[in-house]
Amino acid sequence: MKKIKNKVNVIRITNVIIYISIVISMCSFIKYSNSDYERQSSRSYENPDITDTLPDSALIELQASIDLVKAAPNETNYINLSLLYYKNGKYKECIEASNKAIEYNSSSYIAYNNLCSAYNKLGWWDEAIVAGKKALELKPGYIVATNNLNLSIDGKAKQDKYLFETKSLLLTHPGETNYMNLAYVYYTARKYEMAIMYYQKALTYNSKNSIAYNNICSAYNELGKWKEASENCMKALEIDSAFVLAKNNLKFAQSKLK
Repeated sequence: MKKIKNKVNVIRITNVIIYISIVISMCSFIKYSNSDYERQSSRSYENPDITDTLPDSALIELQASIDLVKAAPNETNYINLSLLYYKNGKYKECIEASNKAIEYNSSSYIAYNNLCSAYNKLGWWDEAIVAGKKALELKPGYIVATNNLNLSIDGKAKQDKYLFETKSLLLTHPGETNYMNLAYVYYTARKYEMAIMYYQKALTYNSKNSIAYNNICSAYNELGKWKEASENCMKALEIDSAFVLAKNNLKFAQSKLK
């Protein structure tokens, strides 16, 4: 089983997005709420496959749920598994389990709502909006899905607004910080090629920016370009040999090259 770390190390953070989630285990919904979308030009990224171990109790609970869906695959068991993944910060796995639930019941508004909430946690606003609308199409007036969809729409609007503002600012104030800010927005929007381009522009102002190299590595990992990812993580480690996230991202990229 891939072991996914819920704690993300952050180096030189300028501002922090705070995510607050309410998860009711083994119930029929996930509720998600977030704070204002804020700038994080100095955030360092780590690809989620590099992890520390979850607590033994969580691993045991997860494994039991995984074994259950193998023995009795159905909508309910996959929804319960998705809730456990969500509770442990494994949002991509939550998405996979929710999609499996939908395979067993294409009208599962609970699964679509849980998809919306997990997408919100990842900042994948477009996918969240689609899932939230589908949940409400299947169950009009579903309050939890309504709240999650509103958060998706709000997150998308804030992301678009910040993207516009940052691009406009670069026209008059090009520089390392503003290029890092813009790259951050593209990264969180999963537009990895654009993120790479703007992190590279930031490097023209500061060739010793280990965070930019690490984040380029992470973006290349997301694109499955393992060689390019490895090269950039090695550059990050040449600058900062103690950079844990870069070590982890490099390890991940190199494991894919084998």
